[in-house]
Amino acid sequence: MTVNIWVAAADNQREIVEHYISTGIHTANDKDPNGYTSIHAAAAYGHTDLIKYLLEHGGDVNIQDNEGDTPLHHAEDLATAKFLVEECKADYTIKNGDNLTAAEYIEEEGEFPDVAEYLKSVQGVKVDVTDFIGTLPGPGNVEGHDIRYTMETDDSASDNLSPEELEERRKKIEAILSSENPEEGLRELVKNAVHEGLNQYNQQQEQGQEQPSKRRR
Repeated sequence: MTVNIWVAAADNQREIVEHYISTGIHTANDKDPNGYTSIHAAAAYGHTDLIKYLLEHGGDVNIQDNEGDTPLHHAEDLATAKFLVEECKADYTIKNGDNLTAAEYIEEEGEFPDVAEYLKSVQGVKVDVTDFIGTLPGPGNVEGHDIRYTMETDDSASDNLSPEELEERRKKIEAILSSENPEEGLRELVKNAVHEGLNQYNQQQEQGQEQPSKRRR
């Protein structure tokens, strides 16, 4: 019975896989009816040497099957997950058809908690700015004041800060980004900045109202 390339990859039968690739019968990215590739199979069974071979021969480490799963979604052991992310530069932010990243998918399955925790830790280092901004309140009336968000460069935002204040701000942001929940930390930072701005505005308004009364005396 002839073994196809996907079964051969799952069983780490490298000679058979190499035969299919070298003869042009299959490519590393060829899919079975479910969109499953030999890279998915090798990743699922932890055959890192075979994954390396397939990628060296035109394989796409981020290729998705019919469910939208990448090979990283199918990683079942920590060593393979680390190999895909750290050596093969697999994109751990890709979401499948259920809108789940590899970390979220593996965590939901509940079978490989060490893999899920690793991917969550790596994913947590990069805060998705788009998702974060989406959690903020929209521009409009906040506590009786009209609030607008503006984008500034680091230089323009730092014009009125001393070197000590700049360093303090840098350390604060670095601490937030390296924390267990950077999204929540950034959200709190923005909220505090908004409230601080409102307080300064209220103080300026009060001072402005006092000035005319003094002049009338």
